[in-house]
Amino acid sequence: MRYEARAPLRIDFAGGWTDVPLYAEREGGAVLNAAITHYVRGYVSKPTAGGLLGHLRGERSYLSYGADLPAGAGLGVSAAETVTWVTLVKTTVANDADRREIAELACDISRRMGILGGKQDEYAAALGGIGYYTFGHSVGIERLDLGAAPTERFLDRLVLAHSGVKRVSSAIHETVWARYRAGDRDVAAALSRLTTIAGEMRQALSAADLDSVAELMNENWLNQVRLSPAVTSPDLDAFIGHGMRHGAIAAKVCGAGGGGCVLFMTRAGETGRLRAALGRRVRVIDFSIDTYGVYLNKD
Repeated sequence: MRYEARAPLRIDFAGGWTDVPLYAEREGGAVLNAAITHYVRGYVSKPTAGGLLGHLRGERSYLSYGADLPAGAGLGVSAAETVTWVTLVKTTVANDADRREIAELACDISRRMGILGGKQDEYAAALGGIGYYTFGHSVGIERLDLGAAPTERFLDRLVLAHSGVKRVSSAIHETVWARYRAGDRDVAAALSRLTTIAGEMRQALSAADLDSVAELMNENWLNQVRLSPAVTSPDLDAFIGHGMRHGAIAAKVCGAGGGGCVLFMTRAGETGRLRAALGRRVRVIDFSIDTYGVYLNKD
């Protein structure tokens, strides 16, 4: 018996960092993100016979997985790997309740491993779609169904590119949360505003007010940078500035920041110009929205 699973990566529009339990369970966080059509894929093959007979025949189980994009892209690769692994072990994904259970199990594994991160990546990988998530002692989930035409207009104004700048998100997390534990008021204020921006962007996107979405994306990035100087760098600033001079009106680094992928938003009709300008330097990543979430196939 062979089980194959895939879990999508994600882009985050607003609210990242506020999904980390250290903050969310005290203050409440919120994130707006979307699962995209790039995946971690895995498979496990199990013995056709169990017990002693399988042992005597030398049959073994094999597990393997890989990703479309490298770790460090800021797109939740590590979390999607964990979601894929949990799915392969569980070998049952029948409905949304199963997917929510998989997401929470994956979050628990990360916590037990001492990984200081949030929950948005696991939930996006498990559930798919454009989602507005609220975080506290539990996770609230709202799927945004914008309709085909509004979704297409939104995607037509987005450009995702790898900056070429390497990142280590764990070091950034340690710096930010050390400041938060020490009572840094600027970090606390930035986190509070990031939570609010996620809700405001949810409203703007639901109303198809894409210019307001762009304004909020810029404000979100400014508040990310308030968390720590390590969230950006001269190379990242130059890369974002290059995009802004070639059609972008908004930009933010995906995930914790520090490097990896940058999400740009343009005026209507300007994506071709931006893609051409970026494509001469770095990889531009084509994507659409994955609406399904983690998927399991049995052969």
